[in-house]
Order: sequence, then structure tokens, then C-alpha cells
Amino acid sequence: MNLSIPAFFPTWVVQEDDLEIPERALLIYESDFLDLFESVGPQSLRHLQYLTPMESDPQRWEIRDIRKIWSATSADADADQVEHLVLEDESGAQFTHYGMRTSFSIRHQIWPVN
Repeated sequence: MNLSIPAFFPTWVVQEDDLEIPERALLIYESDFLDLFESVGPQSLRHLQYLTPMESDPQRWEIRDIRKIWSATSADADADQVEHLVLEDESGAQFTHYGMRTSFSIRHQIWPVN
């Protein structure tokens, strides 16, 4: 892959008669992931992986399986509230897209839906 930026790799299902057909996409922007998430619905998202270049060697990639997605807000330098996602991987580590180094307040869990 010739990219050097992180990406979302979601798997969701589409209902066709009695069949569930899996679909996948590679999405760079958080807004593209949110648009997809809104259009397919949280109940259709089956799996989410997060691909990112390794800090120690940007030529190598790390794949993180995401187990939870949280809606969060953070304050930017002008003290405006900025909404973004906080991802939680299988080890329980929480992080933001592009590895933003900012403090955040989690609002609520948006996936999986309970």
C-alpha cells in the first residue's frame, strides 16, 4: 500500500432476501467512516479494523481490531468543542484517528449497539 496515513477498514452486512452479504471498504477520513456508519446503521457493522503505519518503521503496518467506538469531544486551542471518535482496540487501549494528542471527554458508546 502506498499510503502513509491511517485508515478504517470496516466490514458490514447488506440484507438481500434471506442472505447477509458482507461488504468492505478502506476509508481514510473519519467523516467518510461516519457517513458509512450512518448509512448502513450500527447494527450492520460487523467488524472494524484500523490500519496504521508503525511509529518505529513507517514502511510497516499495524492492524488493530476495534471492539468499541465512542463519541467524544475535545477542546482545541481556541477552546471550541470538537467532536471525534475514540476507538478502543481488543487490548482495551483507547486512541483517536491520526493519533491526535489531545484530551477528550467520552460522551457515549456508539458501537457495538447494546
